[in-house]
Amino acid sequence: MKKYFILLFALCLSTGIFAQEGFKFGIQGGIPLEDYNEAVSVVLGADFSYMYPLGEVVDVGPAVGYIHGFAETFQTTIIREEQEAVQFMPLSAGVRFWTSNYFSFGGNIGYAMGINDGNEGGLYYRPTVAYLMSSSVEVNFSYTGIDIEETTWSTVTLGIVYNFEPKYRTRR
Repeated sequence: MKKYFILLFALCLSTGIFAQEGFKFGIQGGIPLEDYNEAVSVVLGADFSYMYPLGEVVDVGPAVGYIHGFAETFQTTIIREEQEAVQFMPLSAGVRFWTSNYFSFGGNIGYAMGINDGNEGGLYYRPTVAYLMSSSVEVNFSYTGIDIEETTWSTVTLGIVYNFEPKYRTRR
Protein backbone atom coordinates (compact mmCIF):
# COMPACT_ATOMS: atom_id res chain seq x y z
CA MET A 1 0.00 0.00 0.00
CA LYS A 2 2.90 2.33 0.82
CA LYS A 3 4.31 1.94 -2.71
CA TYR A 4 0.97 2.89 -4.27
CA PHE A 5 0.73 5.97 -2.07
CA ILE A 6 4.22 7.07 -3.12
CA LEU A 7 3.35 6.47 -6.79
CA LEU A 8 0.15 8.51 -6.44
CA PHE A 9 2.09 11.32 -4.72
CA ALA A 10 4.70 11.36 -7.51
CA LEU A 11 2.00 11.49 -10.18
CA CYS A 12 0.31 14.41 -8.43
CA LEU A 13 3.67 16.18 -8.16
CA SER A 14 4.40 15.66 -11.85
CA THR A 15 0.92 16.93 -12.78
CA GLY A 16 1.61 20.07 -10.78
CA ILE A 17 4.79 20.84 -12.73
CA PHE A 18 3.23 19.96 -16.09
CA ALA A 19 2.33 23.58 -16.74
CA GLN A 20 5.77 24.86 -15.78
CA GLU A 21 8.40 25.86 -18.30
CA GLY A 22 11.42 23.58 -18.52
CA PHE A 23 9.25 20.49 -18.17
CA LYS A 24 10.17 17.42 -20.22
CA PHE A 25 8.25 14.26 -20.97
CA GLY A 26 10.07 11.29 -22.45
CA ILE A 27 9.36 7.72 -23.46
CA GLN A 28 11.94 5.04 -24.14
CA GLY A 29 12.24 1.43 -25.15
CA GLY A 30 15.15 -0.92 -24.86
CA ILE A 31 16.64 -4.27 -24.07
CA PRO A 32 17.98 -5.73 -20.82
CA LEU A 33 21.60 -6.72 -20.36
CA GLU A 34 23.52 -9.12 -18.11
CA ASP A 35 21.66 -10.31 -14.96
CA TYR A 36 18.12 -9.65 -16.24
CA ASN A 37 18.63 -10.69 -19.88
CA GLU A 38 17.05 -14.10 -19.29
CA ALA A 39 14.11 -12.84 -17.20
CA VAL A 40 13.06 -9.76 -19.19
CA SER A 41 12.43 -9.55 -22.94
CA VAL A 42 11.94 -5.82 -23.53
CA VAL A 43 11.85 -2.65 -21.41
CA LEU A 44 9.56 0.38 -21.78
CA GLY A 45 9.63 3.51 -19.68
CA ALA A 46 8.47 7.07 -19.26
CA ASP A 47 10.07 10.04 -17.52
CA PHE A 48 8.82 13.40 -16.28
CA SER A 49 11.43 16.01 -15.43
CA TYR A 50 11.96 19.69 -14.88
CA MET A 51 15.29 21.00 -16.14
CA TYR A 52 16.43 24.38 -14.91
CA PRO A 53 19.13 26.13 -16.98
CA LEU A 54 22.12 27.31 -14.95
CA GLY A 55 23.50 29.09 -18.00
CA GLU A 56 23.95 28.45 -21.69
CA VAL A 57 25.68 25.10 -21.19
CA VAL A 58 24.32 23.36 -18.06
CA ASP A 59 20.78 22.28 -17.08
CA VAL A 60 19.87 20.61 -13.75
CA GLY A 61 16.66 19.33 -12.22
CA PRO A 62 14.56 16.58 -10.64
CA ALA A 63 12.98 13.64 -12.47
CA VAL A 64 10.46 10.91 -11.75
CA GLY A 65 9.83 7.94 -14.01
CA TYR A 66 8.43 4.50 -14.54
CA ILE A 67 10.29 1.47 -15.91
CA HIS A 68 8.50 -1.73 -16.91
CA GLY A 69 10.44 -4.84 -17.89
CA PHE A 70 8.17 -7.30 -19.68
CA ALA A 71 8.69 -10.84 -18.45
CA GLU A 72 10.31 -13.42 -20.70
CA THR A 73 8.60 -16.77 -21.10
CA PHE A 74 10.90 -19.76 -20.84
CA GLN A 75 9.86 -22.86 -22.69
CA THR A 76 11.44 -26.28 -22.67
CA THR A 77 10.08 -29.66 -23.64
CA ILE A 78 9.04 -30.35 -20.03
CA ILE A 79 8.35 -27.10 -18.18
CA ARG A 80 6.92 -23.77 -19.22
CA GLU A 81 7.54 -21.09 -16.64
CA GLU A 82 6.32 -17.51 -16.82
CA GLN A 83 8.38 -14.95 -14.99
CA GLU A 84 6.96 -11.82 -13.36
CA ALA A 85 7.36 -8.34 -14.84
CA VAL A 86 9.97 -6.10 -13.21
CA GLN A 87 8.87 -2.55 -12.38
CA PHE A 88 10.64 0.48 -10.93
CA MET A 89 9.83 4.09 -10.14
CA PRO A 90 13.08 6.11 -10.25
CA LEU A 91 13.32 9.40 -8.37
CA SER A 92 16.46 11.25 -9.39
CA ALA A 93 18.35 14.46 -10.04
CA GLY A 94 19.71 15.13 -13.48
CA VAL A 95 22.33 17.25 -15.17
CA ARG A 96 22.81 17.97 -18.90
CA PHE A 97 25.82 19.57 -20.58
CA TRP A 98 25.19 21.11 -24.00
CA THR A 99 28.29 20.75 -26.20
CA SER A 100 26.54 22.52 -29.08
CA ASN A 101 23.04 23.67 -30.01
CA TYR A 102 22.21 20.09 -31.03
CA PHE A 103 24.10 17.68 -28.76
CA SER A 104 24.02 17.13 -25.02
CA PHE A 105 25.29 14.56 -22.57
CA GLY A 106 24.69 14.05 -18.90
CA GLY A 107 22.85 11.76 -16.58
CA ASN A 108 20.58 11.13 -13.66
CA ILE A 109 21.32 9.65 -10.26
CA GLY A 110 18.93 8.77 -7.47
CA TYR A 111 16.93 5.88 -6.09
CA ALA A 112 14.65 3.50 -8.02
CA MET A 113 11.84 2.10 -5.88
CA GLY A 114 10.80 -1.42 -6.74
CA ILE A 115 7.07 -1.62 -7.48
CA ASN A 116 6.53 -5.34 -8.07
CA ASP A 117 6.51 -7.87 -5.19
CA GLY A 118 9.93 -8.84 -3.89
CA ASN A 119 11.64 -5.88 -5.58
CA GLU A 120 13.17 -3.50 -3.04
CA GLY A 121 14.78 -1.19 -5.60
CA GLY A 122 18.23 0.36 -5.35
CA LEU A 123 20.69 3.02 -6.45
CA TYR A 124 19.66 4.38 -9.87
CA TYR A 125 22.00 5.89 -12.47
CA ARG A 126 21.38 6.73 -16.12
CA PRO A 127 24.03 8.34 -18.35
CA THR A 128 22.49 9.85 -21.50
CA VAL A 129 23.59 11.24 -24.88
CA ALA A 130 20.99 13.30 -26.76
CA TYR A 131 20.47 14.98 -30.14
CA LEU A 132 18.06 17.94 -30.37
CA MET A 133 16.02 17.44 -33.55
CA SER A 134 14.02 20.67 -33.10
CA SER A 135 13.48 23.16 -30.30
CA SER A 136 10.90 20.79 -28.77
CA VAL A 137 11.98 17.23 -29.65
CA GLU A 138 15.14 15.34 -28.78
CA VAL A 139 16.23 11.76 -29.36
CA ASN A 140 18.44 10.14 -26.75
CA PHE A 141 20.43 6.99 -26.14
CA SER A 142 20.97 5.89 -22.56
CA TYR A 143 22.19 3.15 -20.27
CA THR A 144 20.18 2.49 -17.11
CA GLY A 145 21.70 0.83 -14.08
CA ILE A 146 19.97 -0.03 -10.80
CA ASP A 147 22.08 -1.69 -8.10
CA ILE A 148 19.82 -4.23 -6.37
CA GLU A 149 21.50 -6.07 -3.50
CA GLU A 150 23.75 -8.59 -5.33
CA THR A 151 22.56 -7.94 -8.90
CA THR A 152 22.38 -5.00 -11.27
CA TRP A 153 19.43 -4.10 -13.46
CA SER A 154 21.03 -2.80 -16.65
CA THR A 155 19.43 -1.79 -19.94
CA VAL A 156 20.21 0.20 -23.04
CA THR A 157 17.39 2.35 -24.36
CA LEU A 158 16.48 4.64 -27.21
CA GLY A 159 14.07 7.41 -26.32
CA ILE A 160 12.28 10.49 -27.51
CA VAL A 161 11.71 13.54 -25.30
CA TYR A 162 9.29 16.41 -25.74
CA ASN A 163 10.62 19.68 -24.26
CA PHE A 164 8.28 22.40 -23.05
CA GLU A 165 10.75 25.22 -23.71
CA PRO A 166 11.73 27.97 -21.33
CA LYS A 167 10.80 31.43 -22.66
CA TYR A 168 14.24 32.88 -22.08
CA ARG A 169 16.31 30.39 -24.05
CA THR A 170 16.09 28.42 -27.26
CA ARG A 171 18.58 25.74 -28.20
CA ARG A 172 18.04 26.13 -31.93
